[in-house]
This record gives sequence, C-alpha cells and structure tokens, in this order.
Amino acid sequence: MNPDSVAATHSPPVPPMQPQARGGTLLLVEDSRVTADYVRLLFRGAAGRLRRADSLRSARRHISLYTPDAVIIDLGLPDGSGLDLIAEMARRRPRAGLIVATSGDAEMEEDAFLAGADRFLPKPFGTGALFCQMLAPVFFGLRGGAQPDQSPTQAALRDDLYLALDLLNGKGAQPAYARQFIAQLACMTGDPALSQAVRDGQRSEISTLLRHRLRALPLI
Repeated sequence: MNPDSVAATHSPPVPPMQPQARGGTLLLVEDSRVTADYVRLLFRGAAGRLRRADSLRSARRHISLYTPDAVIIDLGLPDGSGLDLIAEMARRRPRAGLIVATSGDAEMEEDAFLAGADRFLPKPFGTGALFCQMLAPVFFGLRGGAQPDQSPTQAALRDDLYLALDLLNGKGAQPAYARQFIAQLACMTGDPALSQAVRDGQRSEISTLLRHRLRALPLI
C-alpha cells in the first residue's frame, strides 16, 4: 500500500510548511515511557519543544490550550483509540501542520489514513530515520544524523513493566488494553518471547515473563 496515495484520497491536503527555526511544538500522545524516551532522544537535535500526553484525556487538555505544529498519536491508548483523536485533530481549525499515527500493528495503517492522519509511523522505529524524515519539513535541525542508542533506559523499562503487570493483574485490571500495551512494549524492546506469549493469549506466561524481565534489571 502506498501511504501517500491513501492519504491523498481520504485526508485533507497538508499545506507546505517551512521548518520551525525555533519555538515549534511536537505533541507526542504515547502511553509507553520506553517509546516516549526514545522519541525524546530522536527529537533532541530539533529546534522545538516536545510535549507528551499519555492518554486521550491528557491530549485533549493539551490541544485545548494550543495547536501543536506536529502531533504523533499512538493508536492504542488507555482510555480509547487514537483514531478518535486523529479524526478530531483533522477537523480542528487551526489544524496541526502534521498528524502522524503510530502503531506496531501495520494493519492499522489504512484506518489511520481514513481517520485523517497525514503519515503512518510503524513501530519499532528502528534507526529513527523515518521519524526524522517525516518531521524534518516541520522542525529545523532534525536531519536524522547520528542515531541514539535504541536500548530503553532502565528506569523507563521498569516503569513500563510495572504498568504492564498492573494492567494485567492489578486492581482495576484492563486485560484487553494490557495485551495491546504489552505487545507494543515487546515490539519496541525486541522481545520475541513476550510477543509470542501475547499472541498466544497466555496470561500466566505473560505475567511470568514480565516478572522475569523486572528481576533481570539491575537494582537502582
């Protein structure tokens, strides 16, 4: 599938933009700290500000106060689908200059364009070259040169693992969202065993693997 052809058919045209020399804002709507930390490293060379929202509610609070120059929206969020937020932002005036959908599920690409996204960023981000390519027209200084270490920080990984266990087994557990969150975490961290356990729906095996990953982290 050609993303540009789908976007041209279903999305409003995106006006040409001049890169922000300073002061531009990227809003990242992402529930995973591992992913958010990696995006922060990729964005470090840009002349602009990065703001993060970890839910639809938080994102809507942000856009009620300002219009970001670009927004990256994870399609799986704790309080609903990122597709809904994409549709809202595509209709909003003034419109964000660039709306990017991101997911580890490539089958969500067409739905993202139909909702109004301008681009689709698959997870994992790999070297980050596609990330930089997509945002370079909007943010001055983002050219995708030397790429950061893709390994998640221990603190970010620990936070996501604890959150995953809580979503899976804790008070007020959200099993469906937990599986989605854990699948994305396994995707970003390159963990095939965890990915397979999620695909197999083995809740006990998923919990065991998450606890094993936590025990393997060095003590703070």
